[in-house]
Amino acid sequence: MSSLLKKLGFGPKTARNLLAIIIVAFGGAIIYGLPYFRYDYYDAYVAAYNLTDTQMGTFGSILGIFGMISYLFGGVVADRFSTRTILTVSLIGTGLGGFIHLLPLTYPQLLALYAFWGISSLFAFWPACMKAVRILSDDDDQGKAYGFFEGGRGIAAALMSLGAVGAFALKQGSDDIAGMRTVIIYYSVITILMGVFSWFSVKEDIKEESERVTFKGIGQLLKNPAIWIISMVTFFNYGYTQFQYYFTPYSTEILGMSVTLGALIASSKRWLSLLGNIGGGFWTDKVGTGNSLLISFVVMAAATVGIMVLPPAATSGVPFVILFLLSYVFYNVNYAMSWAMMEKGGIPSEYSATAAGIISTVGYLPEIFCPTMAGSMLENNSGTAGYMQIFTVLTVMLVLGAITVLIWKAYLKKQEAKQEAK
Repeated sequence: MSSLLKKLGFGPKTARNLLAIIIVAFGGAIIYGLPYFRYDYYDAYVAAYNLTDTQMGTFGSILGIFGMISYLFGGVVADRFSTRTILTVSLIGTGLGGFIHLLPLTYPQLLALYAFWGISSLFAFWPACMKAVRILSDDDDQGKAYGFFEGGRGIAAALMSLGAVGAFALKQGSDDIAGMRTVIIYYSVITILMGVFSWFSVKEDIKEESERVTFKGIGQLLKNPAIWIISMVTFFNYGYTQFQYYFTPYSTEILGMSVTLGALIASSKRWLSLLGNIGGGFWTDKVGTGNSLLISFVVMAAATVGIMVLPPAATSGVPFVILFLLSYVFYNVNYAMSWAMMEKGGIPSEYSATAAGIISTVGYLPEIFCPTMAGSMLENNSGTAGYMQIFTVLTVMLVLGAITVLIWKAYLKKQEAKQEAK
């Protein structure tokens, strides 16, 4: 196996720790099943809990607000404490929240639950994942390592979502509420089981390269322009993360697809992470992170515009699916490779989780306002108009993302010139 990985261009450290990276990746997918499954079953979720589009969007904003607070401090925590403990506690806590969801919760109680998920699934968990992948891989393998991490997350999410589709379809014959309860139980059980598996599978010394984090070190980190450029690239890419969920209700409400078919497309897209994340990782290590990100933003923007100009009819189903999946492939390239920027930006490895926390605090801000904005657009503009507004905002964010990557390329060129002048 090691010889095969060597032929594929993996360094010795990455090859030795590839299984650990994949285990972290699976946990990094499963933990988000409960906080985000509502998007794959948008219409059924709204009907089951008697919600408005704005209320649905508010759940996402609550996740974003508490996530932002969590990231700010969680990165420092992840640099100082056991990754194994962080993964286990986060997964089991999130899964237990799913069983609470089975209770007849009111809207305010649902908001409290999503606030809890914003902490349990985001606090130190995500920075710990980013830290783990970086220190488990060689410097020259950052693209491939993060590609395999995101690819593993995509595979886990695809398998998990297909199981959820089956669980929903099994009980949907009774009513949507019965279907939703089955999906919630399914996600809750596998999240808790993954927490237990992480405890026994992830080695305690996964953070052995970490050093004590100091306020002086954090101050120096904040002065690094790379932190803020990476944050903005993440910000614009995460705009797609939030708005892409509305492609599913667009396909069912406007193009006439069934709820089950829409959910199937939403779950099937995750299989493309193999191409976008893993293939993108190898591609990025060859063409450069900046070029990879720039091309991806341009393709995503073009595909979104293509969807906007399609006639709002059932005959647009096939081209819609093609354009949507194309944009999703390149989104996956961007999502993984934005983290590979840390190595190019000269961020010390012992501050990887702290840096990831800062980047996530800024980069994931769209989670605060995008869902509420989208919900309001749909509620105040009937039919196609609301979706066109959402896709327009998305296109603007993607174009701004491309411009930010150009700034990144110029920054790196300037830094290289300084190094050569010494």
